[in-house]
Amino acid sequence: MILKELRADKWALLLIVLLLLPSCISTNTIVRKDNSSWNEQNIASFEKKLEALRQKHHIPGFSVGIVNQGELKWKKGFGVRDIETQEIPDENTVYHTASITKTFGALVLMQLIEDGKFSLNDPLKKHDIKLPGKWGLSDNIQIKHLLTHTARGNTLNGFKPGYKHRYNGSWFHLLGNAYLSAAGKDFSELVVNDIIKPIGMTNTAPSLDDSLAFAKTGLDPDAYAKKVAKPYDWFKKKIVPVDFNYNFGPAAGLMSTVSDLAKYSNAIDSRLFLSSESWNSMLTPFATPKGKETIYGLGWFVHDYYGLKFIWHTGWWKGYSSLFLKVPELDLTFIILANSQDVSRPFYKFLIGNSLHKDLLASDFATTFIDHFVIKKEN
Repeated sequence: MILKELRADKWALLLIVLLLLPSCISTNTIVRKDNSSWNEQNIASFEKKLEALRQKHHIPGFSVGIVNQGELKWKKGFGVRDIETQEIPDENTVYHTASITKTFGALVLMQLIEDGKFSLNDPLKKHDIKLPGKWGLSDNIQIKHLLTHTARGNTLNGFKPGYKHRYNGSWFHLLGNAYLSAAGKDFSELVVNDIIKPIGMTNTAPSLDDSLAFAKTGLDPDAYAKKVAKPYDWFKKKIVPVDFNYNFGPAAGLMSTVSDLAKYSNAIDSRLFLSSESWNSMLTPFATPKGKETIYGLGWFVHDYYGLKFIWHTGWWKGYSSLFLKVPELDLTFIILANSQDVSRPFYKFLIGNSLHKDLLASDFATTFIDHFVIKKEN
């Protein structure tokens, strides 16, 4: 009898807890921020958090900007662009953008497709693109599979293309052959003449280490080099300089500034260079043959958070890192370029299966921007 009473009391107590639980849990509602985000207090808080993150991740310096209503509404340099000279970076400091280059690579390809030079459904072999290993023998891998990082597949689907998103910058780089095959011009000539120059990106250029590609800009390499932030790395608990040669191609190697990427952002918002239909294709998640959405469109990561569409690309290369993030519905673009890998590296946690490639919110820099300018929590 006593045991039955104890059991009854336990269940009664559990029922009381369940009834009271809702009042103990936060009932915050996520709402979108408005123009009040631009007040001095919020800006100061944002800058303070960015500086704390810079120090936490041992980043010598970075340049940051937010684009709104067609202008670079806020910009600031943090830390130093050169440890020896202690120069402070600004919106015109040049950095390697690393994989942000892929967005330009995809844009140029889409221009050629609109011109009827080739198709997203063209097999790679048609354009003399040869993948390594078993994939090089496949007749089923198409241009779109490289653009969307779905060429590789996995053991579960017999390595069939289109079924699985597996980010692969090296394979994306092989798209360089497609430009030559379709247009008889290399990527550097096309991106400089068809994208960079028309929108006045005067401080944007192919890697200085690729002298032939850089020469397409007509810029003086010595003068340009003086604008470039020196690359560093956090190694054995020290910030050390990096000595590295940076290649150039559709996957990486483009050098740029916050102010120039703001112009690029405006071109995207204005739907320049392509038809609206082509832009929509680029900025829509690729769907597998079974109808499952991936997290990548044509050269861009695309995903919904808080009921809003986010479009972004990260960059991560030895000595540099970057994040280019757009929230179209709120007319906001966040740009950060750094002279070490650590804007991105702490969030590329391959060993535990969690990386910035899979979840934008893994980035402290992205979430700091979102918390200050995109959403707020209301009780």
